[in-house]
Amino acid sequence: MEVYNGWLVVNSYYNPAKFRALYKVLQESAEKAGLHYSMWSSDALPTIIGSKCREPKPDFVLFWDKDVLLARAMELSGLHLFNSSSAIAAADDKIQTALKLAKYNIPQPDTIPAPTCFPGCKRNPSSAEQAGRILGWPLVIKENKGSFGQQVYLANNLAEATKILTHIGERDCLFQKYISASKGKDLRVTVVGGKVVCAMERHAASNMEFRSNIGQGGTATSRPISQLEEKLALAATAALGLDFAGVDILLGRDENERYVCEVNSNPQLQSTIDACGVNPATNIMWHIRNSIKSQTDDAVPPVEG
Repeated sequence: MEVYNGWLVVNSYYNPAKFRALYKVLQESAEKAGLHYSMWSSDALPTIIGSKCREPKPDFVLFWDKDVLLARAMELSGLHLFNSSSAIAAADDKIQTALKLAKYNIPQPDTIPAPTCFPGCKRNPSSAEQAGRILGWPLVIKENKGSFGQQVYLANNLAEATKILTHIGERDCLFQKYISASKGKDLRVTVVGGKVVCAMERHAASNMEFRSNIGQGGTATSRPISQLEEKLALAATAALGLDFAGVDILLGRDENERYVCEVNSNPQLQSTIDACGVNPATNIMWHIRNSIKSQTDDAVPPVEG
């Protein structure tokens, strides 16, 4: 089996133990798929905009970061990124995600972008008051960028919303309808190469917590998914142009009511491995191999799921 060489690009500044463990899982999975890569932190890749990539040029770049500008510069130099810069940009920007989902009529909670607040200005709570009248209370307020549920808030009234907006300050944010039927639980679906690999239902750490993120102390168990859930996960991934993704789906009042909440371009895989007994990194690496050499006989993945 021919070996292809690539780069794994990671963030220069955020490197907790769980990410280092993830990089090890990715490397082990890559070797099994006949992919070899060197790991680069984003500050070690001074890509010159408009210049061709230095030689030897890697066969692929697994871009496990959200540095969209670096990703775009690397693509302009002739590199093939997984995921692409445009897909990462759409997934990492919650308002852009909402716009993409709306374009393809994919069900999501009703969403109102908060007015842009320029540096030096002060947010007016009237935007939250209006959102509360339209969407109802309690009201979900999300910073436009964030991970692990850390920048997601629940406001029960205008006073709480005003306090949250003061904390957010100049950062972009949005208001979203609260799906009460999905309080403290959701579905994480892992998609690779246009196929569902596995899914897990996540539950919050306590009855007081409305977020089900593992990073907020939540737990997860594997479960089969319905045709509707599979359809939504695949549609959301395709709408954002992602090679692989973790799609979060909120549960409704019955099995016919589901909402795409968020789409993650570089999901944490360990919780999925622990809950589902499946390693999505295997699927990611074989998807990359197939994309590099899709016309050859050696690109036949042992797909998990």
